[in-house]
Formats: sequence, structure tokens, C-alpha cells
Amino acid sequence: MRRGQWGVAAVAAAVLLCVSGGQSARAGVTDDLMDTTKHPVSVTMAMQADSFFGFNPAIYGTYGLTDNVALAFNVTYWTAISGIGVHNNNPWLETDMGLNLTFLDKRLSITPMIGFVHGQLLSSRGGFFSNGDGATNERTTAFEGIVPSLTMNYVDDRFEGEFYMGYYKAIREEGGKAGQPGASHCTQVGSNDPNCLLTASRGVGGRGSWDFLHYWANVGYRANSMFSLGVHYEQLLSTRASATGLGGGSLPGYQQDYYRWIGPYVEMKLAGGMAFRFTAGKDMGNNEDFYKLKFTKTF
Repeated sequence: MRRGQWGVAAVAAAVLLCVSGGQSARAGVTDDLMDTTKHPVSVTMAMQADSFFGFNPAIYGTYGLTDNVALAFNVTYWTAISGIGVHNNNPWLETDMGLNLTFLDKRLSITPMIGFVHGQLLSSRGGFFSNGDGATNERTTAFEGIVPSLTMNYVDDRFEGEFYMGYYKAIREEGGKAGQPGASHCTQVGSNDPNCLLTASRGVGGRGSWDFLHYWANVGYRANSMFSLGVHYEQLLSTRASATGLGGGSLPGYQQDYYRWIGPYVEMKLAGGMAFRFTAGKDMGNNEDFYKLKFTKTF
């Protein structure tokens, strides 16, 4: 073999070694990230429904980083934000990421998260509510709002509890769909309905934006490994309302409670990581009843 041929062969061998070495390194990294003994993974699929949000399935879980720290994620899809009665006119998607921190031999977990919502509820006041607020002919908007939230869970052999608080803050303000008039065409300027949101006087595409605070807390007693009983309190309220396209500003009259629920729950846990929970009681803000149903399967 001539000297030039030896040189070509040496270069080819070096390239092959680099490629195979890089592939081995990548494979090692991939194997490490997918090694569930180092990074335990838990995923829960939840089928949920209640008397305000309608059907709202969710998927949430954790990816272990250390013994007591994990990445946390959540995806919830509300099929109809419709108050009392479901009209399938305002689907809404929430996506969240954060950290799950465990304490007290994993009996207590604290999960701060940050997420985004996608739809029309915050940016255009989309939705149909029993009290007359909201608009049903609005623009679907990605990343319409940001959601900082905190979830805390406690469970031991006899007691269980959960706390959640999320602040839904609009970061975009949108109008009606293309070809339809928006808030600037509202004929109610100067009236008691400057954002055209009342059902009787709202113009097509009339709009604004608003923010919500949503929180709940429940505590229960575990009678045995299968059944638990407890009490649940939950509130949803708007904290800000604005009239985009009409000079901006706040509309204090639209800061209000949408519901205040309190009632008992019963939960049945089954082998295989399954659980059913039913909650029902009184809506103290609207003098009517409420219900919540939740089925979960953890993998």
C-alpha cells in the first residue's frame, strides 16, 4: 500500500472511531435519562367533570431528579367553560411545568409550577356563564395567559389533604374573529356595560380581558386502605376586568365570585393505582348545588 493510501485509511479509521465514540456517548446519555431506577417516572391520567367546567381530562406526573426532587408537569383540557350547563363553546388548554419537592418521608409534597393557558377565556372573556358575563363568539388565542400555581399534598396511614392555588393572568387581549366587529364597535360606551358583555346588549365580538384566582382545599380521614371520607372547599373569582379598545381601565363591577363550593367527598382506591372520588355539596355564592367526579389511573 502506497503512503497516500495509508493516509486515507488512517483518516477513515479516525472518523469511524469518532462517530462510534459519539454514538456510544449519546447512547449512554440517552440510557441514563431513560433509566427509571435513576429517574423514577410517575404519570397519572385523570378523567374529571364538574358542574362549572364540564368535562376536563388531565395528565400530570413527575420525573425524578433526586430522591426528594422531581420535575413536574401537567396538561388539562377543559372542553367547555360554561358555568351551569355545558354548551361546548369554549375549549381551554392549560400546560404547566415545575418542581415536585417531597418531605417527611414523602408524606408531604409541595409543587410550585408555572404554566400557560390557550383559548379565549382570559384574552377575550370567551365562554357562556349563567350570570350573563362572557362572550361566545371570540378569537382562539395561543398563550393567552400565564398561570403561577402551588399544589400541596399530604397523605399518611390515616389522614390525607390537598391544597391548590392558581392565578390565571391574561397576557394577551384579543377581539372578535376576522370580519366581525370587536369592542371598538360597541354601542354601549358610557353605559353601565362599557365592554358589551351583557347578554342583551353585547355586540358581535364584544370583548375585554380578565384574570382569575382559583383555589381549593380538602382534608379527609382514611378509614382503611380502600375508602376515605372528607370535606372540600373551592372558590373561583375574577380579580381584574378591563375594557380593551374602549380606553382601557378597570371595570370594578366585574370583579366577582363565580362559585364558592363546600361539601363532603368520598373516595375509593383500588389496586393498580386507580381511584374514584365523588364530591357534592352547596354553592354558597349562587344558592345551588355542585358536583365533582374524578377517576385517576397512575402508571
